[in-house]
Amino acid sequence: METIIYKPIKSIWLKASVLGSIWASIEIILGSFLHNLKIPLSGMILSFIGVYILIAFLQVWKDNGLIWRAGIICALMKSISPSALILGPMIGIFTEAILIELFIFVFGKNLIGYLIGGAFAVLSTILHKLASLLILYGFDFIKILSDLYLFAVKQIDLQHVSPAFLIGIIAVIYTITGITGAIAGTQQD
Repeated sequence: METIIYKPIKSIWLKASVLGSIWASIEIILGSFLHNLKIPLSGMILSFIGVYILIAFLQVWKDNGLIWRAGIICALMKSISPSALILGPMIGIFTEAILIELFIFVFGKNLIGYLIGGAFAVLSTILHKLASLLILYGFDFIKILSDLYLFAVKQIDLQHVSPAFLIGIIAVIYTITGITGAIAGTQQD
């Protein structure tokens, strides 16, 4: 009879599974709730919570590579979500984790790395949405956006606001949200 020897799981993967599972439960439960109610900016809200959780856990477990591993686990758990669209959110979740990990790698595990990582992670949600729409509709999407912009400025009576300024305001809001999530996460000791 042959003896089977099991290798223990590395502790970083155990920690990542805890973090990724918590993140995935929020993405699945709260995400489904927000999207089904058609709450505006639900992607930004979920990304804010993700940044907060990731940075908060990084204050406790300072392992290198924890964030991207948690992103893989969260994205894989999202794949079993009872939702019609799964691939887009899975890519978005993993992108957020990679961006936070990248900026923490570049700037270190300090406030600057957390702030820049959080800002880019939340900002990536709008860039991900734009890329998804371009893939879905092609370059006709630009015409659709242009017409939507003209309709919106007429509705709220802001004809003097340029598209570039409006996009800038949206980018600033997303960036500030990411920075806020990172700051909130660093306060968890």
